[in-house]
Amino acid sequence: MATAAPFQVSSTLAGKSGGQVSLRAGQPVELVVTVLVPAEARYVLLEVPIPAGCSYGPPAPVNRQEVHREYLRQQTGIFCDVLPAGKHVFRIALQPRFRGRYTLNPARAELMYFPTRFGRTDSKQAEIK
Repeated sequence: MATAAPFQVSSTLAGKSGGQVSLRAGQPVELVVTVLVPAEARYVLLEVPIPAGCSYGPPAPVNRQEVHREYLRQQTGIFCDVLPAGKHVFRIALQPRFRGRYTLNPARAELMYFPTRFGRTDSKQAEIK
């Protein structure tokens, strides 16, 4: 019997949800990740990679379900003790810096103690001009 993924994850970069996104160097953008949770989930890790040509902007307002957020060089880790059923939105402020064409790896939401139970986005291409 197949089981359904516990999360549906989608993302938008600079307000665009397609596979190709164009950014302007020096102009701040926001990476928004939306997680749909069909039933309450405990101990959830959301890993959100950032495009290589970007650095972090000023911290965005946090989702009230978060207990900790780690800003690493290549990704942001967002930790939640409990995610109630429903739609949850997480925002990350970015500053595009270096011109070029970059791949944005998939964002992934997983149960920390059962990492095989996860949901993820598709990868995207980001071009910084």
